[in-house]
Amino acid sequence: MPERYTPGYSSNATNFMAKRNLDTHGAFFKPYLRPGMKLLDCGCGPGSIALGLAKAIAPGTLTGIDREVSQIRIATESAFTQAVSNANFLEGNIYALPLRDNSFDAIFSHALFEHLQEPVQALLELWRVLKPGGIIGLRSPDWGGFLIAPTTPELDKSLSYYKWLQQQNNGNPYVGRELRALLRETGFTNIKASASYQCYEPLSAIAEYLALRIEASENIDQAVEKGWTYEQSLTAMSRALREWSQHPDGFFAQAWCEVVGCKS
Repeated sequence: MPERYTPGYSSNATNFMAKRNLDTHGAFFKPYLRPGMKLLDCGCGPGSIALGLAKAIAPGTLTGIDREVSQIRIATESAFTQAVSNANFLEGNIYALPLRDNSFDAIFSHALFEHLQEPVQALLELWRVLKPGGIIGLRSPDWGGFLIAPTTPELDKSLSYYKWLQQQNNGNPYVGRELRALLRETGFTNIKASASYQCYEPLSAIAEYLALRIEASENIDQAVEKGWTYEQSLTAMSRALREWSQHPDGFFAQAWCEVVGCKS
């Protein structure tokens, strides 16, 4: 079964991703940015982080790549609206980038590798387009580090179900902890690893995102038809998420892992 992007490209999912920016989700890579560099953002999505990268390296150039044309269109429109003239966005697949060898000073990728079936193959392609001496920075969540309160059986089931959907799509919910090893296996050196937590406020943002994706699995993944779950179970899980998001003591913290490496 080929890999699929579990969040999908609904307006809710796209808006959820578009709230991310360089300061909130790419701060670990900011010390490595310098004006004038040529930078690739692989899996750029709607471009909210990419545009921050472009501003940080001006007058250098930022190239954003995503396999989904709707995301490229949104990123391009956002660059025009924000008058960011040093960013361009291209449709492309991380396993076969439409880019020349040794053409970038740095590569950034956020929330992509947890969706990849062949992360080493992807990194070999990033190695190809990165200049010798270039820097790579990756960031992905790790589902082993969630902090959630208060919990209920249905809430736990909803999170386990979403994780299982990602695995069914040939993703790896635990890739965050493996990023350092993946860089080393591909040949990168001077690797620095770190981790951080994101606390969601308001809870309704993450709850609605997860609830809608769980509900959509009936059609997108044919979950009920394939016998993975029942329609009543989908309803119960999404209801549990929405009820939890209104709890006065509700808390959700997500673990993110980051690595930076060098192409010697």
